[in-house]
Amino acid sequence: QAGVDVQYVSKHELNLLTDNRPHQGMVLDATPLEYEPMGSLPPAASLTGTPPLWLALDEVTDPQNLGAILRCAWFLGAAGVMVSAKNSAPLSATVSKASAGAMELMVVHSVKNLPKFLMESGENGWGVGAAWGTEATDVTHYSLDTPTILVMGSEGSGLRTMCERACKDMLMISSGLSSSVLDAGTGAVDSLNVGVATGILLHQLLSSAKRNEA
Repeated sequence: QAGVDVQYVSKHELNLLTDNRPHQGMVLDATPLEYEPMGSLPPAASLTGTPPLWLALDEVTDPQNLGAILRCAWFLGAAGVMVSAKNSAPLSATVSKASAGAMELMVVHSVKNLPKFLMESGENGWGVGAAWGTEATDVTHYSLDTPTILVMGSEGSGLRTMCERACKDMLMISSGLSSSVLDAGTGAVDSLNVGVATGILLHQLLSSAKRNEA
Protein backbone atom coordinates (compact mmCIF):
# COMPACT_ATOMS: atom_id res chain seq x y z
CA GLN A 1 0.00 0.00 0.00
CA ALA A 2 2.87 2.37 0.71
CA GLY A 3 4.58 1.57 -2.58
CA VAL A 4 7.55 -0.13 -0.94
CA ASP A 5 9.40 -2.66 -3.06
CA VAL A 6 9.15 -6.07 -1.34
CA GLN A 7 11.74 -8.78 -1.98
CA TYR A 8 11.56 -12.30 -0.59
CA VAL A 9 15.00 -13.63 0.28
CA SER A 10 16.52 -16.40 2.38
CA LYS A 11 17.26 -16.15 6.09
CA HIS A 12 20.94 -16.32 5.19
CA GLU A 13 20.68 -13.10 3.17
CA LEU A 14 18.84 -11.36 6.00
CA ASN A 15 21.56 -12.45 8.40
CA LEU A 16 24.18 -10.94 6.08
CA LEU A 17 22.24 -7.68 5.83
CA THR A 18 21.97 -7.36 9.61
CA ASP A 19 25.42 -8.73 10.54
CA ASN A 20 23.61 -11.59 12.32
CA ARG A 21 21.69 -9.25 14.60
CA PRO A 22 18.05 -10.21 15.40
CA HIS A 23 15.73 -9.29 12.51
CA GLN A 24 12.57 -11.38 13.07
CA GLY A 25 12.43 -12.30 9.41
CA MET A 26 12.14 -8.77 8.01
CA VAL A 27 14.59 -5.99 7.13
CA LEU A 28 13.71 -2.50 5.92
CA ASP A 29 16.31 -0.53 3.97
CA ALA A 30 15.71 3.18 4.56
CA THR A 31 17.63 6.40 4.09
CA PRO A 32 19.09 7.75 7.36
CA LEU A 33 17.34 10.51 9.25
CA GLU A 34 19.29 13.72 9.80
CA TYR A 35 18.97 16.50 12.33
CA GLU A 36 17.06 19.58 11.15
CA PRO A 37 19.20 22.70 11.64
CA MET A 38 17.61 25.39 13.82
CA GLY A 39 18.59 29.04 13.86
CA SER A 40 16.39 30.52 16.59
CA LEU A 41 13.16 30.27 18.54
CA PRO A 42 10.42 32.90 18.22
CA PRO A 43 10.39 35.65 20.87
CA ALA A 44 8.64 34.45 24.00
CA ALA A 45 6.31 37.45 23.96
CA SER A 46 4.87 36.34 20.62
CA LEU A 47 3.65 33.01 22.02
CA THR A 48 0.23 32.46 23.56
CA GLY A 49 -1.44 29.65 25.47
CA THR A 50 0.34 27.09 27.63
CA PRO A 51 4.04 27.98 27.81
CA PRO A 52 6.05 25.61 25.58
CA LEU A 53 8.94 23.62 26.97
CA TRP A 54 11.84 22.87 24.63
CA LEU A 55 14.58 20.40 25.45
CA ALA A 56 18.23 21.15 24.65
CA LEU A 57 20.82 18.38 24.87
CA ASP A 58 24.43 19.43 25.33
CA GLU A 59 26.62 16.77 23.72
CA VAL A 60 24.61 13.69 24.71
CA THR A 61 26.53 10.92 22.96
CA ASP A 62 24.95 7.70 24.24
CA PRO A 63 22.37 6.45 21.71
CA GLN A 64 20.35 4.58 24.35
CA ASN A 65 19.99 7.71 26.44
CA LEU A 66 19.15 9.83 23.41
CA GLY A 67 16.47 7.36 22.36
CA ALA A 68 14.97 7.25 25.84
CA ILE A 69 14.94 11.05 25.96
CA LEU A 70 13.17 11.33 22.60
CA ARG A 71 10.59 8.79 23.75
CA CYS A 72 9.89 10.82 26.91
CA ALA A 73 9.80 14.12 25.03
CA TRP A 74 7.27 12.77 22.52
CA PHE A 75 5.08 11.03 25.10
CA LEU A 76 5.02 13.90 27.60
CA GLY A 77 4.43 16.62 25.01
CA ALA A 78 7.62 18.66 24.89
CA ALA A 79 7.44 21.37 22.23
CA GLY A 80 10.63 20.14 20.62
CA VAL A 81 14.14 18.79 21.04
CA MET A 82 17.45 20.28 19.93
CA VAL A 83 20.97 18.92 20.23
CA SER A 84 24.48 20.24 19.77
CA ALA A 85 25.44 19.94 16.12
CA LYS A 86 28.81 18.52 17.19
CA ASN A 87 29.53 15.67 19.61
CA SER A 88 25.97 14.33 19.73
CA ALA A 89 24.83 10.80 18.98
CA PRO A 90 23.57 10.48 15.38
CA LEU A 91 19.96 9.52 14.66
CA SER A 92 20.73 5.83 14.25
CA ALA A 93 18.82 2.57 14.35
CA THR A 94 19.89 2.16 17.98
CA VAL A 95 18.38 5.52 18.87
CA SER A 96 15.20 4.66 17.00
CA LYS A 97 14.80 1.37 18.84
CA ALA A 98 15.45 2.98 22.23
CA SER A 99 12.88 5.68 21.39
CA ALA A 100 10.25 3.04 20.52
CA GLY A 101 9.81 4.77 17.17
CA ALA A 102 9.42 8.31 18.54
CA MET A 103 12.47 9.37 16.54
CA GLU A 104 10.48 8.86 13.33
CA LEU A 105 7.47 10.79 14.64
CA MET A 106 9.18 14.04 15.55
CA VAL A 107 11.62 16.48 14.01
CA VAL A 108 14.83 16.59 16.04
CA HIS A 109 16.79 19.80 15.58
CA SER A 110 20.48 20.62 15.77
CA VAL A 111 22.06 23.90 16.85
CA LYS A 112 25.48 24.91 15.57
CA ASN A 113 26.45 26.94 18.65
CA LEU A 114 24.32 25.87 21.60
CA PRO A 115 25.69 28.32 24.22
CA LYS A 116 25.06 31.27 21.88
CA PHE A 117 21.60 29.91 21.01
CA LEU A 118 20.67 29.67 24.70
CA MET A 119 21.99 33.14 25.44
CA GLU A 120 20.04 34.70 22.56
CA SER A 121 16.90 32.80 23.55
CA GLY A 122 17.20 34.18 27.07
CA GLU A 123 17.50 37.70 25.66
CA ASN A 124 14.29 37.02 23.70
CA GLY A 125 12.35 36.29 26.87
CA TRP A 126 12.79 32.53 27.15
CA GLY A 127 13.49 30.95 30.49
CA VAL A 128 16.62 28.80 30.33
CA GLY A 129 17.02 26.20 33.05
CA ALA A 130 19.40 23.30 33.55
CA ALA A 131 19.65 20.23 35.74
CA TRP A 132 22.99 21.23 37.18
CA GLY A 133 24.73 22.73 40.18
CA THR A 134 24.97 22.10 43.91
CA GLU A 135 22.67 24.99 44.84
CA ALA A 136 19.89 24.13 42.42
CA THR A 137 16.16 24.48 43.13
CA ASP A 138 14.13 21.33 43.67
CA VAL A 139 12.07 20.92 40.50
CA THR A 140 8.92 20.34 42.58
CA HIS A 141 9.24 23.97 43.75
CA TYR A 142 9.62 25.35 40.24
CA SER A 143 6.64 26.58 38.23
CA LEU A 144 6.71 26.68 34.44
CA ASP A 145 4.92 29.96 33.68
CA THR A 146 6.95 31.23 30.73
CA PRO A 147 8.32 29.66 27.51
CA THR A 148 11.31 27.67 28.68
CA ILE A 149 14.28 25.65 27.47
CA LEU A 150 15.42 22.77 29.69
CA VAL A 151 19.11 22.04 29.15
CA MET A 152 20.55 18.61 29.91
CA GLY A 153 24.27 17.85 29.92
CA SER A 154 26.23 14.84 28.74
CA GLU A 155 26.47 11.56 30.61
CA GLY A 156 30.01 12.05 31.83
CA SER A 157 31.02 15.70 32.05
CA GLY A 158 27.59 17.33 32.36
CA LEU A 159 27.08 20.86 31.04
CA ARG A 160 29.83 22.75 29.32
CA THR A 161 30.80 25.94 31.10
CA MET A 162 29.44 28.26 28.41
CA CYS A 163 26.08 26.45 28.40
CA GLU A 164 25.92 26.71 32.18
CA ARG A 165 26.54 30.45 32.01
CA ALA A 166 23.61 30.85 29.61
CA CYS A 167 21.19 29.23 32.10
CA LYS A 168 19.18 31.45 34.43
CA ASP A 169 17.80 28.70 36.67
CA MET A 170 19.35 25.52 38.03
CA LEU A 171 17.09 22.60 38.86
CA MET A 172 17.54 19.34 40.71
CA ILE A 173 15.68 16.12 41.50
CA SER A 174 15.77 15.39 45.22
CA SER A 175 16.76 11.89 46.24
CA GLY A 176 14.47 9.75 48.38
CA LEU A 177 17.49 8.45 50.27
CA SER A 178 18.03 9.78 53.76
CA SER A 179 20.76 12.35 54.29
CA SER A 180 22.62 9.93 56.56
CA VAL A 181 22.81 7.36 53.78
CA LEU A 182 23.93 9.96 51.24
CA ASP A 183 26.52 11.46 53.59
CA ALA A 184 27.90 8.03 54.45
CA GLY A 185 28.17 7.11 50.77
CA THR A 186 26.54 3.74 51.42
CA GLY A 187 23.77 4.19 48.87
CA ALA A 188 24.36 1.80 45.96
CA VAL A 189 22.64 4.29 43.62
CA ASP A 190 22.94 7.98 44.43
CA SER A 191 22.24 9.56 41.03
CA LEU A 192 20.23 9.16 37.82
CA ASN A 193 21.40 8.91 34.24
CA VAL A 194 20.48 11.67 31.83
CA GLY A 195 17.66 9.68 30.22
CA VAL A 196 15.82 8.98 33.47
CA ALA A 197 16.46 12.46 34.88
CA THR A 198 15.14 14.11 31.73
CA GLY A 199 11.90 12.13 31.91
CA ILE A 200 11.29 13.15 35.52
CA LEU A 201 12.06 16.81 34.87
CA LEU A 202 9.88 16.98 31.75
CA HIS A 203 6.93 15.42 33.56
CA GLN A 204 7.22 17.75 36.53
CA LEU A 205 7.66 20.93 34.46
CA LEU A 206 4.94 20.15 31.93
CA SER A 207 2.54 19.17 34.72
CA SER A 208 3.17 22.48 36.48
CA ALA A 209 2.43 24.36 33.24
CA LYS A 210 -0.92 22.58 32.92
CA ARG A 211 -1.80 23.31 36.55
CA ASN A 212 -1.07 26.98 36.00
CA GLU A 213 -3.49 27.01 33.06
CA ALA A 214 -6.30 25.32 35.04
